[in-house]
Amino acid sequence: MKPKLLALVSFALLAVSAHAQTKAPTQAALKPAATECPANVPYLSAEAVKTAGFELPVFKRYCYTDTSGSYALLLGEKQDAPFAEELLSSTIQAALYKVEGGNALAKQWSIRDFAAKEEAGVNFRSKLIELADIDGDGLVDPVLVYRFFNQEDAGHIDNDDYLGRIKILTFHKGSKATVHAITGHLDGERRTTGNSNYFALPKAVQRHLVKKMIAMTQAGQFGFDNSDDFVPKKESARR
Repeated sequence: MKPKLLALVSFALLAVSAHAQTKAPTQAALKPAATECPANVPYLSAEAVKTAGFELPVFKRYCYTDTSGSYALLLGEKQDAPFAEELLSSTIQAALYKVEGGNALAKQWSIRDFAAKEEAGVNFRSKLIELADIDGDGLVDPVLVYRFFNQEDAGHIDNDDYLGRIKILTFHKGSKATVHAITGHLDGERRTTGNSNYFALPKAVQRHLVKKMIAMTQAGQFGFDNSDDFVPKKESARR
């Protein structure tokens, strides 16, 4: 087989299509996917989840234990915007519950987000979600990632790594820190900002998120602004 043809075949074999991410991570900063809850856990039955106030269809269920107790993280997607390349939603939801005595769920925090009118939709990038104690204080710092896509034409989205926007959310001791990135093919089109809670995070957590963005860029998962070594800029007051 000719070298050029061999290279093309090898590249094709490496291409991966997945709801959570399109290419494999290349650095240790992208940790293995979070562990999903065992099947038939009583406190996550359909009735229990409904009683806990979770509204959207559950897309993923993650369970973990740290020094403060046992928790269940639920991700929900409306999944009302199907495309050939990705199953998208107009609305997504996430909530963290603490599992208390009698298998009761006590909500710790919840979020909802929406695709803009001009966007095709949004979905969680589940293989980029992390449940780890990043700063070593004995408490898990959940990291969520979800991406917004533009529509290319009827039935198709444009999943170019340098089109659209993405959000990375970290919850540290119940406080929500957000990194919001908009990408583009030109340097001036790319911008990454963090809210005030991001800059209040322990330095170890801030550095971890920067390494995550670097790894995502190198893996071809999203094109972040690298003008300041990938460090987010402070979010403007109007955002």
